[in-house]
Amino acid sequence: MRHLIFAASIALIASPALAQQGGDAKNGEKHFKSDGCYQCHGYAGQGATQTGPRISRTALTFDQFLNQLRHPASAMAPYEEPIMPTATAADIYAYLKAMPEPPDPKSLQLLFVTKSK
Repeated sequence: MRHLIFAASIALIASPALAQQGGDAKNGEKHFKSDGCYQCHGYAGQGATQTGPRISRTALTFDQFLNQLRHPASAMAPYEEPIMPTATAADIYAYLKAMPEPPDPKSLQLLFVTKSK
């Protein structure tokens, strides 16, 4: 049993990304805005065709998110550890995951025009 606990603790130490999954969403919101993420992904992470994909409520795991951040598959500049520490990335990830679902369009009364008699 001690060997299993030791192996698990070594795995967490060896994988900083795995150890950083519990980010601070409030700090992540601050960094999302101050580090310029909003410029391409929008203030609500909604994305836009010309600038960057939607990242709010991302389906990516933290490891996938971090890999995309470090080695982008698109025109995005890479954010290596010295530029964006893993702890900051974990905070931004927590912020994106914590974003609320958008309202159901049918619940928005302003979208429906009613005829007046």
